[in-house]
Amino acid sequence: MEVCVIAKCTYKSETIMFSVSSESSMVDILKTLCLRFRGLQLGCFTLRYSVPSYPSCFLETDSDLDLMRTFLLISNEKTVDILVKDLCGISEYSGDFCVNKELIACEKGESSCSSTVEDRNEFLGRSKRASAKPLLSNEWETYIHHVGQKFDGGAEEFRLKLCKYALEVGFNFLYAGNDKKRVVAVCSNKKLEGCSWRVYASRCEATGSFVIRTLNNVHTCAGRIRESKSKMMRSRVVSSLIVDRIRAKPELKPVEIIHEFKDYYGIDISYYHAWFGKELAKLDVHGDESKSFNELVWYTDAVKETNTGSLCTLDCEAGINRFRRFFVSFGGCIAGFQYCIPLLFIDATFLKSKYKGQLLCASGKNGNQGFYPLAFGVVDSETEENWTWFLQHLASILLPMGRVVTFFSDRNQGLLNAMGFVFPGWPHSYCYYHLKQNLISKYPKSGYGKLLQDRVINLFSRCAYAVTEEEFKVAMEELVIVGSSKVKAFISDLSRDHYANAFFKGMRYGEMANSLAESFNNWVGVFRDLPVLPLIEGIRQKLMVLNSQRRFEAEKWTTVLCPEMETRLCENAEAGRTWAVRRSNSTVFEVFADYSVMVDLEQRTCSCRLWQIDGFPCTHAVAAILAKRDSVYDYVECYYKTDFFRKAYESPIFPIPDIGKGLGSNGSAAGVVLPPITKRPAERPPTKRIKVFGEFKRPLKCSRCSVAGHNRKTCKAII
Repeated sequence: MEVCVIAKCTYKSETIMFSVSSESSMVDILKTLCLRFRGLQLGCFTLRYSVPSYPSCFLETDSDLDLMRTFLLISNEKTVDILVKDLCGISEYSGDFCVNKELIACEKGESSCSSTVEDRNEFLGRSKRASAKPLLSNEWETYIHHVGQKFDGGAEEFRLKLCKYALEVGFNFLYAGNDKKRVVAVCSNKKLEGCSWRVYASRCEATGSFVIRTLNNVHTCAGRIRESKSKMMRSRVVSSLIVDRIRAKPELKPVEIIHEFKDYYGIDISYYHAWFGKELAKLDVHGDESKSFNELVWYTDAVKETNTGSLCTLDCEAGINRFRRFFVSFGGCIAGFQYCIPLLFIDATFLKSKYKGQLLCASGKNGNQGFYPLAFGVVDSETEENWTWFLQHLASILLPMGRVVTFFSDRNQGLLNAMGFVFPGWPHSYCYYHLKQNLISKYPKSGYGKLLQDRVINLFSRCAYAVTEEEFKVAMEELVIVGSSKVKAFISDLSRDHYANAFFKGMRYGEMANSLAESFNNWVGVFRDLPVLPLIEGIRQKLMVLNSQRRFEAEKWTTVLCPEMETRLCENAEAGRTWAVRRSNSTVFEVFADYSVMVDLEQRTCSCRLWQIDGFPCTHAVAAILAKRDSVYDYVECYYKTDFFRKAYESPIFPIPDIGKGLGSNGSAAGVVLPPITKRPAERPPTKRIKVFGEFKRPLKCSRCSVAGHNRKTCKAII
């Protein structure tokens, strides 16, 4: 039976129609396309046809053509849509339909010059014609192609794909009608040049999807070319393309988005479109920030249900139920902290989200010298009231453990007052690094010179690290003489019991600064511009993975001590191998190094005082222990041992699935917890901490080639 159908072939924004009979072959179709479409070259394109329920069927061989005709006959279809798609950088095809150009040229009675063109490009060198780079946007030209095409995402998906289609083909359009049930778009040149391009799509009530009802895909206006800038590139289009990137990398900057769009899509976008597109993507990924506070009601119950032993509290203003504070410490962290060194590093860092606020944290230290996050909370500001509330919850965790913990912090007045109220008599050390920066600010280089500044800091460091009262007194007297009135004023407000080794009442285990709290702030910095719930949940997920990794790593350790401390112990032993050791009694020894010291193994003291300060056997102590032929490990604190490290991470942090969120009673209480009231400050809000005067960033140095400017991971030096 004679089968003749009408083929509607679309290439970019142009459409032609011709008949396909039973006698037609793939060579005939290819000839027609190359003749009718300007610039189309044989071997540089592929064909796809669409039929109901199958939008992209291969049309490559005569067998494919026979199957298409048979299917159209069975389904009683008289027309078929064929899409012509460029193949970037490919000039030849394997297969029956890819007839070489010489064969077609011979049938036309012409000669082919393809080999001449190839030779020309080969010998022109840098002047040869550049080939197009494949872009991620190449497939956009297939987004709108035939009547009956469905869009399951509704009107929003149709609008997005229509914008991308216009971007790739190279034209602008206007909405003649645009609502939830129908969208009508016409070419922007309709009024000026009478262009007939038009598409009309409406909602299918049965399925809720959008369907193209009518489509005139032929432009009658002037020629079009895809430009790098287009009015069709809107913020919503940018958002749809970067939503997965924002989910994986929330800190992605608008400048990075601009560069990625140029590299991957060949499109120039403005900074505004990049910034606002990122904000829309964050909204799609993390939801509305104001509603995030109400979800904390569900989250508080979910934490207690999934992580037994956790302490999680949500505090709101009485009467109006407006958010004030949130505190959480997971059961796995509470159970493991008693096997960590009894130190806690307290600090706060500002948040960058719409409603601002402060993130308070309390981090411990494990036996391998790594930080151990114990608790954190979100408050509206760093006030004495909020610090007291945070520390009271911390006290409910620490007091039942029955051991004294040494705190490290800066000198925030609200924090100092809260510490004295909640933990009276507990050791509290001021961060040596912050004290040093405060002192540097009193001696700017412009007014006093770097020489005086370095001299003052050197003397203050000697005061802080002095191990005896005599050493402290000598260094302090010299500091007062050199620094004069400015040092006197600084020292008068600073109690030596909170920073000097010689006078500190408690154990600091060799720590002098609040660096672990800063490490935690940097560790969670990627989440600081997120809404409150994604912020807290992001920290939990990262903490869960960290604890799991450390648990599995510890299972491979074969040493008695954690690797860091095992190395340190071996170095102490090597340093004293040439020293003479004399016994006084069963536990007291005299060690002769550059000078002689007394070591009391029973009291675990050394006259150099490093054993008492660090809580770890010094070089003299190790020499005495080896001379006695005791096990060195018997004199090491249990916190540094591998079995304690494993117990610290024995209790995992469990996932908090949100698949059932909103189905229970909490989900029906929409809008119960209101967001805090914040006042937008003038100018652009800061996203980086303001550094103290004199503070500088440590230069990055590669541990592989010892060259500054990069790290080991990105090192390309040949060694």
